Amino acid sequence: MRFRSVRPNDMPAVDAIVVPLFEDRAVAKTLDRAIRAVVDRIAKDVGVTRLYAVSSHFGEGPRIVVVGAGKRLEFDAERARRLASAGLKSLWRSRAKRLALVIDTDAGLDPGRAVRAAVEGVVFAMWRPEAHRTREEERRLPPLDTVLLVVEGDVKEAIKRGETVGEAVNVARRLANEPANKMTPSTLAAVAAGLAAEAGVDCDVLDADECRALGMHSFLSVARGSHEPPKFIVLRHAGRGGKGYDAGFVGKGITFDSGGISIKPAEAMHRMKADMTGAAVVVAALAALGKLGTRANIIGVAPCTENLPGGGATKPGDVFTSMSGKTVEVINTDAEGRLVLIDGITYAQREGARRVVDVATLTGAIAVALGHHFSGLFGRPVGFVDEVVAAAHAAGDRVWPMPLTDDYREEIRSDIADLSNSAGRDGGAIKAAAFLDAAVEEGTEWAHLDVAGTYWEELDRPYTPKGPQGPAVRTLIELAERIAPA
Repeated sequence: MRFRSVRPNDMPAVDAIVVPLFEDRAVAKTLDRAIRAVVDRIAKDVGVTRLYAVSSHFGEGPRIVVVGAGKRLEFDAERARRLASAGLKSLWRSRAKRLALVIDTDAGLDPGRAVRAAVEGVVFAMWRPEAHRTREEERRLPPLDTVLLVVEGDVKEAIKRGETVGEAVNVARRLANEPANKMTPSTLAAVAAGLAAEAGVDCDVLDADECRALGMHSFLSVARGSHEPPKFIVLRHAGRGGKGYDAGFVGKGITFDSGGISIKPAEAMHRMKADMTGAAVVVAALAALGKLGTRANIIGVAPCTENLPGGGATKPGDVFTSMSGKTVEVINTDAEGRLVLIDGITYAQREGARRVVDVATLTGAIAVALGHHFSGLFGRPVGFVDEVVAAAHAAGDRVWPMPLTDDYREEIRSDIADLSNSAGRDGGAIKAAAFLDAAVEEGTEWAHLDVAGTYWEELDRPYTPKGPQGPAVRTLIELAERIAPA
């Protein structure tokens, strides 16, 4: 699929045109008079609510798709992104190959920002979860091959960035959507190496022996019950060159989580194939940073393993020593994500990252607290947490800062070791964050994104298909760009 911009007066023949319509019913002045008349008729005859698409043929010409854009004063990048997705989804079963997407600059959003968001929205809408259906028509993408952004000005860079970021989100979705028998730790490591090579990013994959030599016994404790060997993926993007890292991104990579000896209920366990969403997010984000040439040095870390109840599996009550030297008593083997993450966080710090952000489907408790619309954000100091909030807001991810005090840190102390990996259900998401915080060294700025409530969408919405969502990919990319040296 190709993207390019065209001026309103130079628009070539297309099969469909997507037009935003605000509540004030004022149609973009740049549109052809005949097209504006069709839009006016649609608005008058059926009305258009926000993100609801209505289409009509324009005589023998292109199909006109009108998408409700809400209030003009509330129009922002996220609305532009969702509007583009909704417009394309309404054409999913059509034969349209060439699409024009009208960017209404009268809404006050910077044209470059609007174009970037719209391109992301189109790319998002081109992903579907039905990858393993055998009937071709049930997994076929629409024949769309060209998208024209109808706007004044030079927006080439905005198009490039929107396409790269959109594709990165879809990479994370695709990886999380794969069943566990087709996305093992070894497979994920091979995919990461391939994506890194395409993007000019260095990739190392540490095996169990190498991890053992580094003292990663907390990470390796989770892998004990599986026949699949664990893989510790390390990606390095040297955007500015020189020594050191401006940030480290760490992603939880549990390619299937049965709960181990503390086995999960059977209901919805199949979705635990996507418990490696954090790793998928980090891999996709690092590859995007390479393609964009972001001028920052970023290290990405993804500790990957299965969590199964085999004969050698970790038992409740076992004690292991983490890479940081702290000892951990495993109370609940289903609280395994934090066991792999603390070694990942320590590794990133040992490599020189003094800013660390981890992403994980860590606790069901965060979904109880926030539902499925916001990811939970923890960290310290407050200033760095605020930076992550700003990056997420600008990128289009919704996050909500959560508390983390010494009261919770006290609750994860073990009677026989330094730390306990489980301390009861109340405040579960906060206690999990407190466990990770124990691996954060003095002088490190750290943020933890618990995406267990946002990694999967149950409903097929106008702006996103059901299934994995790739949360936080955009946040990591935005954050890396913001902390890049001038």
